[in-house]
Amino acid sequence: MVKELAAKVKEQGGRALIIGGYARDEVMRRAGQTVESKDIDLEVYNLDPDKTATILEEFKDFAPPNLVGKSFGVIKLGPIDISFPRRESKIGSGHKGFEITVDPTLSVAEATRRRDLTINSIALDPLTNEIVDPHGGVEDLKNKFLRAVDPATFGEDPLRVLRLAQFAGRFGFSVEEKTKEIAKGLPLSELPAARIGEEWRKLLLKSEKPSVGLEVARDLGVLEKLHPELEALVGLEQEPSWHPEGDVWTHTLQTVDVAAEIVRRENLEGDDALVVLTATLLHDLGKPLTTEVRGVRGKQRLTSYGHAEAGVEPARRFLAKMEFGDGVNRQIYPLIRAHLYLTSAEELTDSGVRKLSARLKPATIEQLAWVVEADQRGRGGLARDLDRLMELTRMA
Repeated sequence: MVKELAAKVKEQGGRALIIGGYARDEVMRRAGQTVESKDIDLEVYNLDPDKTATILEEFKDFAPPNLVGKSFGVIKLGPIDISFPRRESKIGSGHKGFEITVDPTLSVAEATRRRDLTINSIALDPLTNEIVDPHGGVEDLKNKFLRAVDPATFGEDPLRVLRLAQFAGRFGFSVEEKTKEIAKGLPLSELPAARIGEEWRKLLLKSEKPSVGLEVARDLGVLEKLHPELEALVGLEQEPSWHPEGDVWTHTLQTVDVAAEIVRRENLEGDDALVVLTATLLHDLGKPLTTEVRGVRGKQRLTSYGHAEAGVEPARRFLAKMEFGDGVNRQIYPLIRAHLYLTSAEELTDSGVRKLSARLKPATIEQLAWVVEADQRGRGGLARDLDRLMELTRMA
């Protein structure tokens, strides 16, 4: 259908190109990588929105054209977003403070200059399969590099800082130095919770190793500016005999990567995956509030007694900036509160498991087992309570 539409546009003197994520992913597929693309976005050149809308009427059996956004340069045809080259002028603060002027006569190079990263400025001609790459995105994909298309305008949209972390996590890429310096200097206070949560959701759900994106977020100042609850974990030492992997932040990075592995193993998707990943990310937020040196069996040790319960309130503050939804949040809190259950329970009994199940609702014992497994394996080895985890799941 896309080829047929592109052919109709060409007959009228225009050119329709696939842009954005699908074009980027196609380059990666051609390089032998396995990348799934769900959405196709088209950009129509040298043809104005009115003439394009007339063409789209020929495809109304596929889907009736939605012209609500036509004045802003966007028409929807079912799942396909059709846009037009446009100029953007910064007129206000935040990621929405732009004046948009549709200009179908712009060249591909001019039109894609408004995009955030070179890897997202690639286009694909559906009629010829030609890759159109005016800003070096193909080479940056090859080198696993995140680089701003236009350093002069990259900083106009602060949401791009979070997108850097998200793409770093998803693809395992590093950030080019000039782009990194621009991002570090951008204020993030005006970003709406829905957009912050959208980028975090993508980072957690789409990354094989979320730790890569989390480290980029820390390096770019995202934690310091938006999420002090996570920033407080950086450099917070733990008792080496219990946590040989290092500080709480290092432990958190390792546990989230294990959680991502578990999510793939268990074929979890959407909110089901998000609950396990986020609960794992936040499970030790109580440690900055409870860590101190105490005498344990005649030795001075770093302890964090009560950190599971203490971590619920900072988790609430973190999630208040996400808009993941109350249904997700209400599952995360009891998982944080109960993540030390196997440590405190001397033996597993039917009555004890029933009480645990009641305390966890609306979360489940199975979810708790996954979070505990990630926590224990995040110390650099196998879960020490693996047999008890299996038993707990069987008894649920």
